Amino acid sequence: MGRTSMALLAAILVLNASGCRDNENKRLAEMAERNLDRQAQQETRNTELQHQVAEGTKRLVEADASARETIVEIHRDVQAERQGLGAQRDRMEDERRQIAETRNRESIIAESIKAIGLLIACLVPLLIALQILRRSDTPDESAAVAELLLSDMVADRPTIVRIIDAPPKSFGDGASRITDRRDADQFT
Repeated sequence: MGRTSMALLAAILVLNASGCRDNENKRLAEMAERNLDRQAQQETRNTELQHQVAEGTKRLVEADASARETIVEIHRDVQAERQGLGAQRDRMEDERRQIAETRNRESIIAESIKAIGLLIACLVPLLIALQILRRSDTPDESAAVAELLLSDMVADRPTIVRIIDAPPKSFGDGASRITDRRDADQFT
């Protein structure tokens, strides 16, 4: 019992001892009993409420623990997804760099090919003109060779072409004419 119930009980005892009338005493006693019943009911309700609060707190703590576990799992999942996305982003960035390098290299190669083609296109007419000019300045090589051979054949002592005095039969008239001419040149 609480202090208030003790105080009521003490008040009832004091009133009884003081010699008050019975009706009043009865009425006070009934009132004290009703108060005691009410207090007992209130204490019972308070106890039930405390049990309910304790049970609610226990359920709240369990729910909070469960929610924290769920949050931790979700956080792990989010971190795993972030890592996956980061890896994908890195791969895409590498691919983008490779494509950019390829495009850059291809454009450089294309420009180089164009420049070389243009250079060749410009050099071809110059080379043709150079060839034409070179041929017109130098005498024909075959004419020079023919002139050298003729001068050697006509010379008293040929150094390139040696004609045998007695030509073999297979040469025929051509060889005899050459030797006849040489003999004729010696007498002149």
